[in-house]
Amino acid sequence: MIKHLKSKTPLLGIGLYIKQKLLNFTSQAPCFLIIKGITEDERGVPQFDIHFVKKMEGVTSSQFLSRIGGSPELFFAFPQDKILDILQKLGITPPSEWGALLEEETELSWQSWIGKRFLSLSENISNDYYEDRVAEIFGALDFEVEQMGHKRQGELPDGILYSKDFAIVYDCKNRPSYYLDTKDRRAMTSYVEDAKRRIGERQRIGRVYFALIAHSFDEQLDNLGEIERATSSKGILLTSHTLLYLLFKKLSLGSSFLLADFEKLISSHVITIDHVDRVYRGTT
Repeated sequence: MIKHLKSKTPLLGIGLYIKQKLLNFTSQAPCFLIIKGITEDERGVPQFDIHFVKKMEGVTSSQFLSRIGGSPELFFAFPQDKILDILQKLGITPPSEWGALLEEETELSWQSWIGKRFLSLSENISNDYYEDRVAEIFGALDFEVEQMGHKRQGELPDGILYSKDFAIVYDCKNRPSYYLDTKDRRAMTSYVEDAKRRIGERQRIGRVYFALIAHSFDEQLDNLGEIERATSSKGILLTSHTLLYLLFKKLSLGSSFLLADFEKLISSHVITIDHVDRVYRGTT
């Protein structure tokens, strides 16, 4: 992550006071910072050229940390839009110097971490390309991907994802406001039941889930529970946008992005960026 940010300076920053041994400085106000440069010493430890801008008014460091979920690291990055949302909710207006740089920093949005090939997932592409991009993204997240869909003949899901401890049967729906109708519900139920038999014969994986991926989902989507009851497997709904955000999390977290944590997203609901942030913290 540091190597990625070095070329992006100057960067916006927020300084937070923390606990150090027996001393607790968290009651002090955070401050707006600008990071003018990032270098590394002979040991590879990052060195920051930090410019103080202004202290925040009406909030303590502990209160600000609680809003972002805290971090065990001395330095960590966080989504820009999330920080702005927190500042807005706290009624804090950034100083003009900090705000001016904010307007110039569009290149640091999380989408800038992702190449055009993957960003095309949210565009008007063919169903086959959509399936291929989804499979590539899951592969980049470190799943072992068994792609089916247009790659094979027969009534099959678009793919199965394998991790060490669990598997996910998934199907892609390359359209907005997707609604799970009776036909698709029966198809997914069959996919999951067949996959459980195949996975049981192939390897020792005790937990099998299912996922639907679409540009967006109809607000009245309420048939997921029927699949869950019929298969005894929990489901997940992923939008193209959230799947891309998961890729960003993987790129920024690197080896700290664990598939074991992915199971925490299985919730029988549409997964949002906020859900991902609660599971995978500490990125920009």
